[in-house]
Amino acid sequence: MEDKQWKYKIRANKLPVILTLLMFAVFGGLTAWLHSTNNGAFIFTGLFSAILLALVIATSHRLAFYKVLVGKDGFYYQTGPSNGKFYNYAEVEKAWVNSGEAQNRAQQDFCNVEIPGIPVIRFQFFYADEKAVNYLIKKIETSACKEIPEDRKEKAEYLIDGKVFGKTRIVLAIVLLIVVTIIDAVIIKADGYAYLLVPGTVLAVVAIWLLIVRYLYFKIQIGENGFYYRTNPFNGQHYEYSEITNCREIKKVIRHRAVGRNGETVYYFYFEFTDVRGKTQKFQFEKPIHGYEVDVLKERIESTQNLK
Repeated sequence: MEDKQWKYKIRANKLPVILTLLMFAVFGGLTAWLHSTNNGAFIFTGLFSAILLALVIATSHRLAFYKVLVGKDGFYYQTGPSNGKFYNYAEVEKAWVNSGEAQNRAQQDFCNVEIPGIPVIRFQFFYADEKAVNYLIKKIETSACKEIPEDRKEKAEYLIDGKVFGKTRIVLAIVLLIVVTIIDAVIIKADGYAYLLVPGTVLAVVAIWLLIVRYLYFKIQIGENGFYYRTNPFNGQHYEYSEITNCREIKKVIRHRAVGRNGETVYYFYFEFTDVRGKTQKFQFEKPIHGYEVDVLKERIESTQNLK
């Protein structure tokens, strides 16, 4: 890898490491002081400090190992100490960019690279990395094996599933459950396991269950003539595009005082469709991650409707 000449380099930002490290130092010091004065509040600050320590480790790991190196013949992708690999542009099936507003209203951009036989390589990039991503996609599209006509692009398959960041979210939810359970047990001091019925704990358990179901079963497979739809273990079904009478993207507004900056509006995005039997289905998606795929699905449905 060191012998290759890279035109662009995309690396992790140092700022998250610095911020989480400073916050850990503050709350870690506060926890030590509260403990030395026999103040029971050290339990809560200690739990928060443990979470911050985990974030320090995660951001430091990303800073040390994450890299996307873009060259003339291919690119190198690495997220861990020993999983870096070089990919020739000729290996790549297709590449695209997803852009959109996240649930916290922040604009996010992800580059997606699909190589047969492995999961889609997906990485977030920022304004400073736009030239690198544009160059990467251009090289893929113009490589010897990627001079594909428009009709082949229309046949390309896409997948929307719950695997993207799925494990990370499940782990975070489990950590939240542990924290909430400990806090409930300390505050309520219930006998036995009665504190497990506290609303906060119940909500955390439900969140973990929903995340696991989405990770294992949620799947929207977009093909040339139709798509496969499944949001739970029991409702998997294949639809031909000609079976769909209408579809739309829904931007649902949810207001939470504690969410977003100064309690700003939070958005959830859904794709809804109705089949010829009059049954309406919908699924939630994250626009910065799967917005492009949803647009493809919508265009293919609407193009079929125009032919009727």
